[in-house]
Amino acid sequence: MTPPISSPVAQPTFNKTLSKNNFTADITSSTPSILNLTARRAERQIAAIHDSVAGVITEAVITDLNLNELPEILIFVRGVGANPLGQVYGFEFAEQEWERFQLPTLPPEAASGYQGFDLFRIADNYLMRTFPVFLPTDSPTLPTGGQRTIRYTLDHTLRLTEFSIEDHP
Repeated sequence: MTPPISSPVAQPTFNKTLSKNNFTADITSSTPSILNLTARRAERQIAAIHDSVAGVITEAVITDLNLNELPEILIFVRGVGANPLGQVYGFEFAEQEWERFQLPTLPPEAASGYQGFDLFRIADNYLMRTFPVFLPTDSPTLPTGGQRTIRYTLDHTLRLTEFSIEDHP
C-alpha cells in the first residue's frame, strides 16, 4: 500500500492583516481576481466577504476618509493584460454591518490619455490616483504626456467624488 500523495496548498497571492482600535480585517487572495475579506470587531466576526475583482490585488489599507469614525478598507487592484486598468474596492464597517463602495468611472476630462498603470495611495484624507498620460502618437509602453493625479473625497453616503484633477509634466 502506497501512502497518499499530498498536493501542495495554494499560497495566497496577497495576504494582509489591518487593525485599528478594536477592528481587524484579514485580506487574502489565493488566485488573481478573487478577494477574501474577514472583518472582526473585538474578536467578533462582522463580515466574511468573498468576491471577484477585476485583476490582481496590489495593496490594502485601512482609513477613515469621510471622518465618521468607522473604518474603511480600501483594496487596490491592477488589471492584467496590455493596459492594466486600476480599480479600488472599498468597504466601510459599522458595529454589526458593512457597506461597499467603488471607484467611479473617470470623467471625460481625466480619461483623455488614460491607459491604466494606476498607482493609489492615501494622503491627507484623500484617495490619490496617479497614472501616466499617453499621447496619441505614444507607443503602448512609453507614455510621454506626463502624469495625472486625481484626488477623491468620500462622503457620508459612501460616494467617491473627484476633488481635483492635476496634470504634471
